Amino acid sequence: MTSTAQQRLIPYRRLTISLGVIVALIVLLVALSYLWLPGYAKSQLEIRLSEMLQRPVSVASIEIKLHRLELIVHGFRIGEKVDSSQPDQALFAFNRLYVDLSIESLKRRAPIITAISLTDPKLRLVRQAENQLNISDLLEKFAQPSEDKDDQGTKFSISNITIQGGYFEFDDQYMNADHQVTEINLGIPIIANFDSALTSWIEPHFSAKINGSPLLLNGKLRPFSENQEATLALKLSEFDLTQFDQYAPLPRGISLLSGHFNSDLLLTFAQASNKAPDITLTGSATLQGLSLKNSTVHSPYQASLKQLTLTLSEVDVMGEKPSQIKLNIDQVALTREGEKNPALSIAGLDADSVIVDKFKHQIALGEITLDRLNTTLRREASGDIDLTRLFSSTQDVQVQKKAKTKTQAQVQTQARIPMPGRKPTPVAAAEIKTTEKAAKSGESVSSASKEKSPAADAPWTTQIKRVKLKAAKLHYEDLTLTKSTPMIMDPLNITLDSIDLNGIKPLNLALQARVNQLGNIKMNGSLAWAPLSTDLTLDLNAVDLVSLQGWLGDKLTALLTSGDISFQGQVKAHGDPLKIQAKGNSKLANFNVFDAKNAQDLVRWKKLEINDINFTNEPMRIAMNTIHFGDFYARVTLLPDGNLNLIQIIQMDKPLEVEVSATDKAMEVKIATPVIEPTEVYQVKPKEETTIHIGKIYLQQGNINFNDRFVKPNYRANLTGLSGQIGPLAPNKSGKIDIRGAIDKIAPLEIHGSIDPFSADFLLDLTAKVKDIDLPPFSPYSGKYVGYAIEKGKLSMDVHYHVEKGALTAENKIFLDQFTLGDKIESEDAVSLPLNLALTLLKNRRGEIDIHLPLEGSINDPQFNVGALVFKAFINLITKAITSPFALLGAALEGGEELSEISFVPGFADIDADAAKRLEALAGILNDRPSLELEISGHIDSAQDYEGLKIAMLQDKVKAQKLTEQTKKGIASGAITDVTLTPEEYSKYLEMVYKKEEFDKPKNVIGLTKGLPSAEMEQLILANTQVNDNDLTALAERRANAARTWLVENGKIPDARVFVVGVHETKEDEQKKGSRAEFLLK
Repeated sequence: MTSTAQQRLIPYRRLTISLGVIVALIVLLVALSYLWLPGYAKSQLEIRLSEMLQRPVSVASIEIKLHRLELIVHGFRIGEKVDSSQPDQALFAFNRLYVDLSIESLKRRAPIITAISLTDPKLRLVRQAENQLNISDLLEKFAQPSEDKDDQGTKFSISNITIQGGYFEFDDQYMNADHQVTEINLGIPIIANFDSALTSWIEPHFSAKINGSPLLLNGKLRPFSENQEATLALKLSEFDLTQFDQYAPLPRGISLLSGHFNSDLLLTFAQASNKAPDITLTGSATLQGLSLKNSTVHSPYQASLKQLTLTLSEVDVMGEKPSQIKLNIDQVALTREGEKNPALSIAGLDADSVIVDKFKHQIALGEITLDRLNTTLRREASGDIDLTRLFSSTQDVQVQKKAKTKTQAQVQTQARIPMPGRKPTPVAAAEIKTTEKAAKSGESVSSASKEKSPAADAPWTTQIKRVKLKAAKLHYEDLTLTKSTPMIMDPLNITLDSIDLNGIKPLNLALQARVNQLGNIKMNGSLAWAPLSTDLTLDLNAVDLVSLQGWLGDKLTALLTSGDISFQGQVKAHGDPLKIQAKGNSKLANFNVFDAKNAQDLVRWKKLEINDINFTNEPMRIAMNTIHFGDFYARVTLLPDGNLNLIQIIQMDKPLEVEVSATDKAMEVKIATPVIEPTEVYQVKPKEETTIHIGKIYLQQGNINFNDRFVKPNYRANLTGLSGQIGPLAPNKSGKIDIRGAIDKIAPLEIHGSIDPFSADFLLDLTAKVKDIDLPPFSPYSGKYVGYAIEKGKLSMDVHYHVEKGALTAENKIFLDQFTLGDKIESEDAVSLPLNLALTLLKNRRGEIDIHLPLEGSINDPQFNVGALVFKAFINLITKAITSPFALLGAALEGGEELSEISFVPGFADIDADAAKRLEALAGILNDRPSLELEISGHIDSAQDYEGLKIAMLQDKVKAQKLTEQTKKGIASGAITDVTLTPEEYSKYLEMVYKKEEFDKPKNVIGLTKGLPSAEMEQLILANTQVNDNDLTALAERRANAARTWLVENGKIPDARVFVVGVHETKEDEQKKGSRAEFLLK
């Protein structure tokens, strides 16, 4: 080989030697990783960790596979301290740790782990004292700040993170409890902060069993993106609360006996750069099998709950937005200690919507339904209700005993239960002022008074839409009465609507109940309690009185053996002092009062109906229109002392003799001495007697067994077959009596007379019908009041007259056929009105007038005349027809619509459903009265229509974009009013309008027009839209023309009868407001 060839081989020899050395080194490193490095790493790990943790650390083995960049640690264990009470226990251990490092780490110069798994990890914590754990020394040591610099810029990627078969034990020796978290499994697909992964989702999952209760967590998050987002789904099943109640202790005296918790919740987190986080919680949480024992109250009880479910529609954890939840409770019961049956139970409670607005300090509840509430109320002999003992704390009793020296007002103030929105009581307000005064003067005040008062912030308000009580059962017993029997309402249904907890705004009440299984009660109306104000409609149907007679106590001297009561009417109460008003109809049926002493019936009847009851207490008045008394029997005895036996059935408290004599004397003085001398002063004011009015009493098939024991020898009479009527009746006055019957069923009996309790004033209740009376004879009255004679016409009437105390009230239904006025008559009393227009308004196309005239007058007036009174009412009707024609004509229609105008949406001139309904009614009136003409004027509201017109103009622009696009495509779309838009189309064409607008628009960082949400684009377009007076005038004209077009085209009104007049702008001082079109009849 030549020297030249040898020189050419030198580089190849050097390369071969270098490769050989590298291969040898790799073989050496691999040999070291398999033979020497694992052992060395194992010993160093055990030595250094043992020294660092001050606990024995052991490792079974370590595998290092450099060719695959894998690390495997087997049998890792950290024991307890050698000097601990349990040195043989492991603090932390795992069977296997696997780490797979990617070769990509060299390329990217950053740690990239393709897999890391931990198998069978075990952690054991011991709580040795209140604030002492078996790792307290480690917590203190590693809690010190690290001197290493925080390298937040280090890039990394860790994939396939898993923990399998984990176990955690918490041995709480301080609380004598032991808790285990078993079957811990964790999986995280990837965690990385490379730029390419910043917006990628990390989706971890976690599962375990907490003391045997399954827990499942799933989520996803982007922790390294500029806008951080995360979701966490939490599922927990059959979590036993009793194992953790010592960590959240209940008040002393209340113990948790059982209870499990379940949850299926989703927590959502979102935080944009430099903004507050948005955290929402949705899902449901459930309590099951809850049982509590409360020994802090006067009457200890055990409370049980089968299930409580809280459904979170959307809860803003930060409280910036309203949160909505739903509550469902199943089977709640409160059972007194030592008793078997619950004192209070509820089969179910549902609250379909609870909205909490922390910003507005407002709680809005939707419908709350309580199903099958069952409770027993017992009024003790002391007068206390036993159920209140379940809620009165024994501590409160002790406080009251200590506060006996305080004034009654102070005690009442302390005992008052606070309600949301309630104003401080006068006593409480006075105490506050006293405290403030003491503070200013330097006197000591309690620490509580130095704290910030809640009243400094806006008070929380609570609104409840509805509360429903379904199929409830109420058992009430009054032990203060010696003869009372329990009253049971079953079922009891109550509905409360629009509840104001302040009691100022009336709530709507509806109640239905069955009483003692023999009668029903219905109640509807309104109720407020601050101050008390109620308006209720009552319906009592056959409520048994036998079981309720004990409520009269010892006042009832006879025995009620049968009888039920019914009442249908209205009860109102309001004011201070309380004013009560009751109206309605009542019925007592199947009534029997038995004299047990003499073993004979005293009173019985089949029916007693009292109609049109009207009761007021201020002043005290009782009025009854009719009383129907049928199939009755009464044993009437005039006793030797001159009293009737029936009066003594109910013992009334006797008034003081001094008051009676003083009253009588005062009355005598008033009668005998019309003019009282100044020296004669009487201090006692006579009591105002109760005024009683009874219109009619109808008797049918009555029997009165009369025995007069006042005379000697006694007189007896048996009155049978009594029928007739009595009335009107009032105390100490005469009235008409018409009764027929027989004595001992043989001798016919007629009783005639008169009875008028208060005065000789005329009383009349009359119904009359009359048909086709010629009207010309009434010309003197028409000439006097209207200034015209009557040329022709006929009158038909259906009237009802009632005269009482000289006052006439009447309802007149009057029908006039072909009523025509004749020659004009000069009269000073005649009204100056366009009568022909009025008659045109009242007449239909057949020339008929049908009117209703309620009348009032006084028969004591010397000039009283029914005919003149009717004509006067008729003139009033004509006046109303002229001054308010639409009100009169609209009142005749169903619903009584006001037809003088129609309203429009601000900025628009479209006829909506309500306006069409009014126009349809107006068209009917015009078609039925062909001689009438109509004027229409369009109106605008400069404030509302200014903004509304901008919206209308924007909508037209958006529709125009679609119309243009459709036309270019060859699609016929009609007029712009025919164009309809879907939400997606609206957003699309709105953006096109926005781009074509010439005002300044927000730019992005490179100077191009910035894309905006639809709402922001709308705001910018509206803000730059100009509306002038001409636009508003045109809007008013379109409104008038829209009404006119509808009447002509839809209402079929001839075009010649409808006129459009000038445009009007609503002034600030005008009573009528808004965007409308007004009508005027001619």
